[in-house]
Amino acid sequence: MTDSDTSSRPSNQWYDIWVQFRSHKGALLGGIVFILIVATVYLGPLLWPYDATYIDIRARNQSPNWAHPFGTDQLGRDTLARMMAGGQTSIAVGLTAMLLALVLGSFIGVLAGFFKRLDNLLMRMTDLFLALPLLPILLVMMLLWSGGWCCWWCWRCWWRC
Repeated sequence: MTDSDTSSRPSNQWYDIWVQFRSHKGALLGGIVFILIVATVYLGPLLWPYDATYIDIRARNQSPNWAHPFGTDQLGRDTLARMMAGGQTSIAVGLTAMLLALVLGSFIGVLAGFFKRLDNLLMRMTDLFLALPLLPILLVMMLLWSGGWCCWWCWRCWWRC
């Protein structure tokens, strides 16, 4: 292969990823929907006239209309404004969890790579956390440390709960 056979433009990994992403219609549609949701969540409260926490008893339990496209709840709060406020919280929690996992995973990887003696132990700990389902572990921890375990198995202390 000679130099004249290759293109004159050097290959760039990010450009190749972008070309492949652009050619996949599902990925492109998902990316556009994701960008629209994030833009709505963060720019919507600046443009939307209703506050998420404003209570208007006269407007309670309205069905969707032009003034409230998603309707209102039992207290008259605008559901669209509340969804945008909740979306901001959800995105913040997701980004925080991702950053925490990135930092902890990188730290564990560096420890395992730098100290060869810890490699096997850290891998088994990682396997343990990945193998156990999270919800039952959290429920058991809640029962053990909340003082509610007694109510489940001891007939003498059920009245304390």
